[in-house]
Amino acid sequence: MMEGHILRTIDYKESSMLLYVYTEKGIKSMIARGVKKLDSPLRHLAQPSNRIEMTLTSGNLPTLKEAMLIDRLPEIKDDFIKSTIMGLINELIYKTVTSDDNHPKLYGFLHKFTAALKTTDAPLELMLVFELKMLYFLGYAIPLIQCHVCGARETLMFDVHEGALVCEKHANAHHAQYDQAIYLPMQYYYYVDISTFKKRSVTGETLKTIHKITEQLERMHLGFTPRARTILQPFIT
Repeated sequence: MMEGHILRTIDYKESSMLLYVYTEKGIKSMIARGVKKLDSPLRHLAQPSNRIEMTLTSGNLPTLKEAMLIDRLPEIKDDFIKSTIMGLINELIYKTVTSDDNHPKLYGFLHKFTAALKTTDAPLELMLVFELKMLYFLGYAIPLIQCHVCGARETLMFDVHEGALVCEKHANAHHAQYDQAIYLPMQYYYYVDISTFKKRSVTGETLKTIHKITEQLERMHLGFTPRARTILQPFIT
């Protein structure tokens, strides 16, 4: 059997669904035939964010033959903010990963993220950890140690247009820039081992600014903003 995390479901014909499941081998699409029927043994499994074990038929668009629920993530799904964040993560993976990516690494990180999201009391900070690390995973490194031009480590600012730290000498007055009150928490979110993540002592305004920067970086590098971010906006204060 193959293990996977359901990213997305789409109604297919009268009683079936298309499932898009993230696995250690990438995104697998499949048909779950008859899954919308009340007596289907797979009905409760075919839900976004469920972690399942599954057996598929062969072919380019296989059929889900059998499946077993590993975790439906009730600690996340029963919390509005956490479930919305999970939807954002699902969308990011679904829309950005390619066949060439390191799927075992990302799948393992996704599993660590869901474990941390279950218990954290700072879900909006943990969301930043995933998003910033996801940009790195996709090839968009965010230098947050030194000036990305000359390597200086003093008088630094985070330049959104550059997507990196710059020193006073290489700062562009026409770009939006943020001092260490912003880039130091960003540095933590970017580099922290998610299994040891702890809530930071940041103000609501600081957190709001970092979310704004992350949204700009996603739009700049990925070309879109996850829809769930709009839903979360009122809670990011």
